[in-house]
Amino acid sequence: MHDELSVGRDPGCLLRLDDPKVSRRHATLHPSAGGITIRDEGSLNGTWVNDGRIAGSRALAAGDRVRIGGSEFVVDDAGGDGLPVGTTTEAEPAGSGATRTVLVGSGDVTP
Repeated sequence: MHDELSVGRDPGCLLRLDDPKVSRRHATLHPSAGGITIRDEGSLNGTWVNDGRIAGSRALAAGDRVRIGGSEFVVDDAGGDGLPVGTTTEAEPAGSGATRTVLVGSGDVTP
């Protein structure tokens, strides 16, 4: 289990997004018993929640839409261990429709 899930282009990120609009260390997700907090790590293009750019950290709730670069994540509280699960839809390349599930708190990324 990971204490946090790093998101970005850097090969060391647990959720790596190969997108020129994504910073090397773009954002970090922090799971807790109360849910998930996302923190923008000073990215150039921003981290967006429900179409609003965040500054610093923000708590996420079920149904929140998180956009990082061309990828959108929807927070779903259906996780088996009580932690929210995010489902990603890759927006780039256009029309690819690729999806994967990110289980924040378990450290698993399923292609």
